[in-house]
Amino acid sequence: MSREIKFRAWRTDEKYMVTSDTGVLTALRNCYGNKGLAEQARFSNIDNQPNPNKFILMQYTGLKDKTGKEIYEGDILDTDLERPYLVVEFRNGCFVVECCDNQETYHDIMYPLEKEINILDYHKVIGNIYENPELLK
Repeated sequence: MSREIKFRAWRTDEKYMVTSDTGVLTALRNCYGNKGLAEQARFSNIDNQPNPNKFILMQYTGLKDKTGKEIYEGDILDTDLERPYLVVEFRNGCFVVECCDNQETYHDIMYPLEKEINILDYHKVIGNIYENPELLK
């Protein structure tokens, strides 16, 4: 299964989401250094030192919600079912969702346990953990 690889980033100092290609490239450089990802372990001077605390990177899952909106790590999903909101995370090599009340176990959203029911048919992105932390309460 192939999927589009892309990112967005939360800018921690100014508290806003970076989604443009140029902005995300800047976030990647800040997290891993200006020489690029392949050379992140061999920085030659202070200008190339990473500053990973400035941005939090979130990867696109390759999936969309019931309205067609792209789903990223950190997104909060509302459901038509009788359960609390879900949070998208990347854990142990796969994208999973967890209920905000911590009563549910993790479910791989790329390969759902119930193959005949796509859980994303019932969910809608309503925010993310950085811009809308109040939804987690």
